[in-house]
Amino acid sequence: MVNKVNAHVERLHRYLPFNPSHDQIYEEYQTTDDSLNLETKALAYLKKSVKDKARLIILTGDAGHGKTHLCRRLIEYHFSCSQKEARDIINTQCDGKQFIDINNTGQPLRIYKDFSEMGVDIASEHIEKALNDDRTTIVCANEGRLRAILEYGKDLSNSQELLKQFKDSFKDGVSSHSGLVHIVNLNYQSVASTNDQSLVSMAMKAWVDGKRWSTCQSCDSKEHCPILFNRNQLSHRESKKASIRLNRIELLFATAERLGAVITIREILMAIAYFLTGGLGCLDVHQNLRKKKAGWQSNYAYYNLLFKTPPEISSDKLKKISVLSNINLLDPGKKSLREVDEKLINEQGIFEPNSIDLQFTYRSRGKVINVDASNGIDEVISDPRSKREQNNEAIFIQELVQSIRRKLYFEDQGVQEMGLLGFEHGNDFIEVLAGNMTATKMKTVKNKLIAGLHTIQGLQIGDDETTLHIVDPSFTSSVGHTAIIAKKIPTTLIKILSMNNAWNTSDGLYDISSSVDWLDRHIVFRIEDRNLKPFDFPLNLMVFDCIARASSGYVAEEFYAHDLRRIKTFLGSITQQHVSEEGNIPLFINGKMRSISIDEGVIQIGGSL
Repeated sequence: MVNKVNAHVERLHRYLPFNPSHDQIYEEYQTTDDSLNLETKALAYLKKSVKDKARLIILTGDAGHGKTHLCRRLIEYHFSCSQKEARDIINTQCDGKQFIDINNTGQPLRIYKDFSEMGVDIASEHIEKALNDDRTTIVCANEGRLRAILEYGKDLSNSQELLKQFKDSFKDGVSSHSGLVHIVNLNYQSVASTNDQSLVSMAMKAWVDGKRWSTCQSCDSKEHCPILFNRNQLSHRESKKASIRLNRIELLFATAERLGAVITIREILMAIAYFLTGGLGCLDVHQNLRKKKAGWQSNYAYYNLLFKTPPEISSDKLKKISVLSNINLLDPGKKSLREVDEKLINEQGIFEPNSIDLQFTYRSRGKVINVDASNGIDEVISDPRSKREQNNEAIFIQELVQSIRRKLYFEDQGVQEMGLLGFEHGNDFIEVLAGNMTATKMKTVKNKLIAGLHTIQGLQIGDDETTLHIVDPSFTSSVGHTAIIAKKIPTTLIKILSMNNAWNTSDGLYDISSSVDWLDRHIVFRIEDRNLKPFDFPLNLMVFDCIARASSGYVAEEFYAHDLRRIKTFLGSITQQHVSEEGNIPLFINGKMRSISIDEGVIQIGGSL
């Protein structure tokens, strides 16, 4: 056997933002038929809308979500043409100047592949024209640009209605009301959706497929290649634990989205190409092995690449893969949990020995010491004789422990995965969104949130309280632990819902969750009122965890400063919209609830409520 070069690895390098051939991943510049064609819900929704003869379909969202790609796939499907023909049409006939009708389908399409190429005044006129045309027009526009265009044309009747529909879509979760005009907001598209297969899962399975890696099986470097190691770890054909690892990768990206990150398809493809290869090519691997460097492969294990940049790559090169900065904040290697660390350090046989990703080297008094980390830090045996040697050993042990913590997160099915990512109550959050929580467990979660809201307001009432007490914002808790209660809401009027269920659209045909690959990113804390519209407060993962942690009686105010301001603003707004009908004024003082009444000008304080 000899050293080989896998063309698939070179193909993956095109997705790295620091590679010279990176521009080939953009739809307009692709010349081959080897592009990754993911079957997204947005594509299915687009096909159906065209088939139903919609007048206007707007594809909006950040750059990289695949708007141009969707148009190219639609052209292939609608006109029964090849990828090459569809790309030629994209580049020559999708400026909106003409209707496209090849092969005489009888249903022509007008496509604007980029609305940013024209001024807002002209674009507004084109929108109005499309709304008055019986034929189908498809518009691609970034969300900010679309807002500007619709605001400019708001004096026009049709555009005014479209602007209202666009703004309402963020509140009611509907992409279309009539079936004639559709707004497909790809910023709601998730790369880690829980419906069927996620985009991350589909891309991973396509890229670690066995046929693409057949060249590696006859390569001399295969036993020591970190690229092939990553592929084998994530391939169902090669590893029994691959499904666990893939699920944990999906959870990472889903968590980033639930914290507010908008991750595009382009970005996820760049991220996958990066943590599969680490920027290494086949020739780089061969060269490193010729140098007989020991222990270098651990830097390129997929679970380390997700959180730590290898020494050969500067952090500036990865700035275009912005999701990596979001993922870095979730690093399980930097989360110290006693039960996890004791398991890693004291138990034997957790990891298989002699795996290339667990080989480390460090220097001690001029000697290079090789360490197999399959049994934790047992093999780190040295005799430091100076402060410098002690510091070097401490840094080495820290890096080793962080690495095996990360590996444990991706391989151990028994760990609390959300706890390893830093969210103590993260599993409750996911269980609520999944909709399979029992009534007893839901009651426990609801009481926990109520107790947390009490703590945030300075009330120490207990975690079994069945009433949410809202402190008057003008009389918040003082040094004397006294507060005036502006509103009391029983738990029967409080609902904990997923965002999709909170929207509660009628038939689901034109729901946003049906138009894109959907992931519930928020829990809605809803307060119902018989006389008023329900009052909703969306909780992302960070805010939910903040309130749930506060239920123990303490909240880290500096760390959660931004979230606490939002929570207190929400609580204050309740007192404005939900007016108390009680004659007495409830008072919390010295740990007890009392009542205040004013009778004949005399203030009276009643007993405990």
